[in-house]
Amino acid sequence: MLDSTHRSDSGAYTARLDEPQMEWLRGELQSTPAKTPIVVLSHIPILCGCAFLDGHNEKSGNWVVPGAWMHLDARQIKDLFFQHRNVRLCLSGHIHLQDRLDYNGVTYLCNGAVCGGWWKGNYQETQPGYALIDLYDDGTFKHEYVRFGWRGET
Repeated sequence: MLDSTHRSDSGAYTARLDEPQMEWLRGELQSTPAKTPIVVLSHIPILCGCAFLDGHNEKSGNWVVPGAWMHLDARQIKDLFFQHRNVRLCLSGHIHLQDRLDYNGVTYLCNGAVCGGWWKGNYQETQPGYALIDLYDDGTFKHEYVRFGWRGET
């Protein structure tokens, strides 16, 4: 489990690992046997597609994904995962949208949210919900998104 929310003095935050945590992750990956499948959890997605579509991130004429919506150090982390091919799955939330991105043998799942009460229904096209993940010894997994109805909604 990664702690990647870093606040600035202004109260804003960005998603990244500080150097001690990056060293910890490197050490954990290095010390884990290559045949042992690894799942990484991060509240803010390391990689995702939905960050591009949460807001009007293309209105400047270029895609602009805020550093609070996806890891600023995603390139460094995906390079590390490429060296440790037993990293199979990365789970996140934060954006409250649901997507799946498969990149270099790692599946990145962003898994919606059940806190949809404050937006009173779907957030964009994603109904409030949560993920159920079954993990298997061979590194495969089964993912199911369970929709969660509010006030009698289904």
